[in-house]
Amino acid sequence: MKRTSQQRNAQLAEAKRLLDMGLQTADVAATLQRDYGISRATAYRDCESADLERFAEDGSIDADSVPGVSFEDRDALMRMTRQLLITAFKAGNVQDYSRLVREYERLARMGGLSQIT
Repeated sequence: MKRTSQQRNAQLAEAKRLLDMGLQTADVAATLQRDYGISRATAYRDCESADLERFAEDGSIDADSVPGVSFEDRDALMRMTRQLLITAFKAGNVQDYSRLVREYERLARMGGLSQIT
């Protein structure tokens, strides 16, 4: 089924937002695939289009993917993982919930937040 231009624009805006947050293209494409049910090729095309739009808006933006998240970002990752845990729990998605619990525990072992609640 073909996307409407409104759907495409919303997905491009989401891709731009995620790329602006510093996520890698592969991660953004996987998120678009999962959230919007689009093909892998379409997700990567959307990421490329979003990157080009970002560069056109501000030529100082590096259009290449940024490096992975560093060890210093673990507290932010723990907060994000906690939010994803809530979302998975509310959706009743046991598989994602158990995977996220493992990731959260792994981040905690790395010496993340000093007080885990």
